[in-house]
Amino acid sequence: MSFQQKEREQLAQLLLDRGPDATTLCEGWTTADLAAHLYLRERKPYLAGGYFISALSELTQNAQSAVKQRPYTEVVGAWAAGPPLFIKPCDKAMNTSEHFIHHEDVRRGRGEVAPREFSRAVEADLMKAARMMGQMALSSSEVPVVLTPQNHPPVTLGGKRGVVAKGDRVVRVSGDPGELLLWVTGRDAVQVDIDGAEADIAKVKRRI
Repeated sequence: MSFQQKEREQLAQLLLDRGPDATTLCEGWTTADLAAHLYLRERKPYLAGGYFISALSELTQNAQSAVKQRPYTEVVGAWAAGPPLFIKPCDKAMNTSEHFIHHEDVRRGRGEVAPREFSRAVEADLMKAARMMGQMALSSSEVPVVLTPQNHPPVTLGGKRGVVAKGDRVVRVSGDPGELLLWVTGRDAVQVDIDGAEADIAKVKRRI
């Protein structure tokens, strides 16, 4: 079973265990909202554009609300059964980071931060996702941000021309690849160390 398949299985079980009204790290979303989101983006991707394009946000919100009207266990079960045939070829690319992030959104929804251990290969995939999402999230950051995982090469993101005149004005974020991925996507219930001048750290804005 692949990593994203294991995460799907474990997240589905956790969603059922927590029930539809549990808190998550997605601001304003309960587990029912998250389950509807997961179902919609795979089963009806033509209605999911509002997650990325503000002009379509109302359409997507209405579609997600409609999914929420269905029985919670039915929605979770349908998503847990796996992606439809047209999504399967893209399953790894589409769901490696998605399933991991939302699994942690539910795991840490009660405020508990308990990072999990993964293989070096899975860490590499999570770090690849951290780089990709970090390029978007930190594209407007004035100060360069260096993601520094153990056992993997560092990744430098953001930064305006001229800021690193002496090569020493950076914000360094250290942690496991999964923690760095969660951090760049705006989560604060993470286990990372942030080093740099206070004024520079204050200028780092994560926008997804």
